[in-house]
Amino acid sequence: MNRDDDLARALAYVPPTDPYVVCWRDLDPTSTTEELERLADWVTWATTRYNLDHKIVPPCWPHHGAILEELSALRTFWESCYQPDAAPSDPLTFHRDLTLAVRRLRDWSSLLGCSRTSHRPEAGES
Repeated sequence: MNRDDDLARALAYVPPTDPYVVCWRDLDPTSTTEELERLADWVTWATTRYNLDHKIVPPCWPHHGAILEELSALRTFWESCYQPDAAPSDPLTFHRDLTLAVRRLRDWSSLLGCSRTSHRPEAGES
C-alpha cells in the first residue's frame, strides 16, 4: 500500500453505528485480534486527520498497553461524539479532550523510546 492508498483509506473511514467500550483485559485472543484490526483502522484515520506523528503515536503502538488503551478510549469517545443523537457540542468536547490525550500519548511515547523505524520492547514483552 502506498501513501496515496493510505490517505484514501483514512479519508474514507466511516465509524460503526454503535460505539462501545472495549475492555482489553477481558478479550480472548480472537476478539483481541478483531478489535486491534478495528482500532488500527481508526488510528490510521486519526493519525492522518490530526497529523499525529510517530512521536505521539509510534508505529508499534499495539505493543504498548498504555498507548493502546488511550487510543481505544479516544476512538470510543470520538464515535460517541459523532452519533446522530450527539449534542452539537460533543465534537468540541472531543477536541478539548484530544488535546489532553495527545499530551499523554507524547509523554508515553517519549518514555518508551520507540522511533519511526524501531520498537523498544517494554519489560516483560517478548
